[in-house]
Amino acid sequence: MSDATVPDAEDRRIEQLLAAQTRGRATEAETEELALYVEHRPDLRQRVEQAVRDGELGRGWLDRVERDREVEQTEQAPRARVERGLGLGMAVVGMVAWVPLPLLGGPLLLLGTLVLLYSLVRVRLATHAKDPYKDVIR
Repeated sequence: MSDATVPDAEDRRIEQLLAAQTRGRATEAETEELALYVEHRPDLRQRVEQAVRDGELGRGWLDRVERDREVEQTEQAPRARVERGLGLGMAVVGMVAWVPLPLLGGPLLLLGTLVLLYSLVRVRLATHAKDPYKDVIR
């Protein structure tokens, strides 16, 4: 192996610092150390800036995925599923029973619809603060 293909300790350390910067886990001391390398090697400035941009983009994406997961957990919680199933079942039975038994079918349909509406509003209020798409302007 030639000396040109073997990275020296300084290059390995710079790569470690850049990786920490990209992941957003660089300590203050590591950030200062990287700044010192940039002072002595100006060719690193662009790589450091790119690492910072990549890290911000990655953290934003991971935050959005985590918030999506939290919203989905709330929407698929057993309580929400039971509410929707009960409301839908009552509404369907009320629709079917409306023709032969209007005094039973009408209130059952109304009650089922109210349970569905309640569930929808409750889940929406519970997930509103976590919803990563609520601030998207169309």
